[in-house]
Amino acid sequence: MNLYISTYLLAIISLGLFFIFAIKTQDCEKMMKSFLRSTGAAIVFFGGSGVWFLFQLSQLGEADFGQIKEWLIGIFGVAGVLAFFYLNDFLSVRGVCVLILLLARQFLDSAFLQEPTSRLVLVTQTYVWIVIALYIGALPYRLRDFFNYIYEVPFRAKILGYAFGACAVSLILSSLFY
Repeated sequence: MNLYISTYLLAIISLGLFFIFAIKTQDCEKMMKSFLRSTGAAIVFFGGSGVWFLFQLSQLGEADFGQIKEWLIGIFGVAGVLAFFYLNDFLSVRGVCVLILLLARQFLDSAFLQEPTSRLVLVTQTYVWIVIALYIGALPYRLRDFFNYIYEVPFRAKILGYAFGACAVSLILSSLFY
């Protein structure tokens, strides 16, 4: 993935979140709250993120894990499957967090050692997403609390949506200087 693609992909994600929170506030409130414990969303996000993680693990060289790479793939694969049975509460939230971390790796790799300083807009926003994903992944019930807080007063959801819109605009503007 090159710098343009990763910048525009993060801008598209931010525009989607702008649309969800700023434009379709009342329509998406039920969807966002039901997403937290949705089995279908857990299969899509946690399952997809697990497969992507196992693929990334299989692509590492001998210098990274040596002879135990196959063991690690097996252990993480079994742990991912067992999570559906023994850790299914907020599994969709954890899956989205893993997906954010895997995407963040791609975004940061695309900006690594690139010349334009405007790439730092992408890097900064990516690191903010990493911190959020680590926090929410460790304490997924906090996302439920956050949704309850922002949807308590509809104006808060609109402010959050416009913040995502501003992030998307800043990414698009920074890409003009690459």
